[in-house]
Amino acid sequence: MKKFLKWSGLVLLAMIVIMIIYSVFGLDQTLKLNIKTVDLTQISDGNYTGSYDCYRWSNKVKVTVIDHRITEIQALKLQDGREKLVKNLTQRIIDQQSPAVDVISGATASSNGYLRAVELALKNASTNP
Repeated sequence: MKKFLKWSGLVLLAMIVIMIIYSVFGLDQTLKLNIKTVDLTQISDGNYTGSYDCYRWSNKVKVTVIDHRITEIQALKLQDGREKLVKNLTQRIIDQQSPAVDVISGATASSNGYLRAVELALKNASTNP
């Protein structure tokens, strides 16, 4: 029984260490992202996908552009529990017609990961008309 408890404790400790590493790994990179505006006049009507892959902060979106305006953003993959954040950011992007919007206070990394995915979708659109 002692041997089982010892191994169970080691397994639990290993899982905790892995979770901590997963939570922190990529954080610095994501916090330092500089989201840029995209020239929508160069983007044809269509649906464009973009993704940002960085561990916990990975996101994938589909951005719809009509008449050189962002009309819709659909989250294809986002962090669990970030639906409200994404809804808020999506509205800001559509209102300002740019992914270069202010991040949500207290959720900078999560905001940056989502905004980068939108930015990349629009950049992909401007390079692949």
